[in-house]
Amino acid sequence: MDENVCRELLANLQIEQSRKTALTEIKNTLISSNDSSIASSFLKSPELLECMTDSNSEQTLLACDILSICMSNLSIDESTEVKNVIEKSLSHGNASVQAFGLRELRRVSSSEAFANETLILLVINCLASEETSVGTPSIDLLVALLPKFVHMRSVQDNLEKLLGANDIVRCRLYEVAVKVGRQSGELLDAMKKFLQKAIQELDEEDILLQLSVLQVLSELPVNNHGMAYLENNGVFDKLMQKIERLEEDPLATILVPGFMRFYGSIATIHPARIYDGYPKIITLLFDCLLSEDLTILPTAYDTLGCIAYPSEGKRQLHYKHGAVLKKTLKHINGVIRNLPNDIKLRLLGCLTNLFAVDGATADNQITSITQTWYGYLTEEENLNLVMDYIRNAFPDIKRAALALLRALVGHRWGQQYMLQTGGFVEYLLDRKQEADKDVILDKYEIIRLLATSSVFDPQTSAELKQYAAEGAFYVRGITEVAVEGAS
Repeated sequence: MDENVCRELLANLQIEQSRKTALTEIKNTLISSNDSSIASSFLKSPELLECMTDSNSEQTLLACDILSICMSNLSIDESTEVKNVIEKSLSHGNASVQAFGLRELRRVSSSEAFANETLILLVINCLASEETSVGTPSIDLLVALLPKFVHMRSVQDNLEKLLGANDIVRCRLYEVAVKVGRQSGELLDAMKKFLQKAIQELDEEDILLQLSVLQVLSELPVNNHGMAYLENNGVFDKLMQKIERLEEDPLATILVPGFMRFYGSIATIHPARIYDGYPKIITLLFDCLLSEDLTILPTAYDTLGCIAYPSEGKRQLHYKHGAVLKKTLKHINGVIRNLPNDIKLRLLGCLTNLFAVDGATADNQITSITQTWYGYLTEEENLNLVMDYIRNAFPDIKRAALALLRALVGHRWGQQYMLQTGGFVEYLLDRKQEADKDVILDKYEIIRLLATSSVFDPQTSAELKQYAAEGAFYVRGITEVAVEGAS
């Protein structure tokens, strides 16, 4: 862009009647140009920055688009204007401009030298925004940027002010505290006052708030220091007391899905701690699985799948809760056909995790456990149950069933059961059976696995290997079909 034209367009920004036209011209010109000197000139221009404060929201957003294009054409280190624009955006009264500032900060935050105390305080202020488009993205930005600044008095003071905000803002703060605190013991210490407040919220009468806090706290024990913190602060005991009082307070049953998600997510990481230390939650889970309450079944299925996926979880379930698990799997076989499709999907996902291998291959113990479980589920040595859902007309059900099949044939017994299922291998090898792209890819992944198996006869094994070599979307030519027909 000619420098004179650039100055003329900037001058036109000062005339209200021509401002929108000038902004549009600047945007279109920048899109077709990669000249960093022009981008830098626009970023420095007070006329363009002034448009961000315009009462006309359309012009404000146009100015944001232009600034975003300018900043994308500059390296972070060569322009202090980038930081100035972001600071102005984050402190703007228009939520759309603040959201723009957060997007730009996310883009450049990979540079460790970029963030400073001022920017951190501005993002903390955005965390308290009533607008989700501003408050929610502030969470991940603070998680990324806070560790270097968390010990600053100004940062701590501004975070502490949010404890007096509404429930939504406080839960955002708790999420930041959990995600920062789980990174290290030192950072957890810096977040203690916020985590303590979150734990206190569990004693409030607002059940929906308790559910939100439970969900946030469930992410803390991914490391041992987070698990120890919750145990030392009596969180597990507090929740177990609530579970024991469920019959006294019917309204509290709303918390049951939250309890299951909380303990289920922790059992995935620390299975023995939950199975040995809090067996009542496992009992509660099986009570829910055996109920006919459709409002709670989806969470119950998710939780069972979650705790049964790790190999250690499979062992704990089998050897400590084998009898009730047997009863549950028999019950599932009796109800699955009559479940609504959305819940059926969750159940198929649960079964996939039950039979899936946590790692490259299953050891003999896990193979034996899963084979026993399949016997509880169907009392048959074939895969007819899975085949019924693979034949389903709905692609989402079909894909969920194929995922379950993939888990089952990860075991040698599953491959052998497939051989004993009429038409199953023929279905997999028939390229004309499916038209949905994702279903075709799912089938192909199963065939790739089976192509390495030794349970099939030589001809079937050769066909599986050929299918795998040809790829998922191979189409046979007319000549090939004719030759095969003649032979």
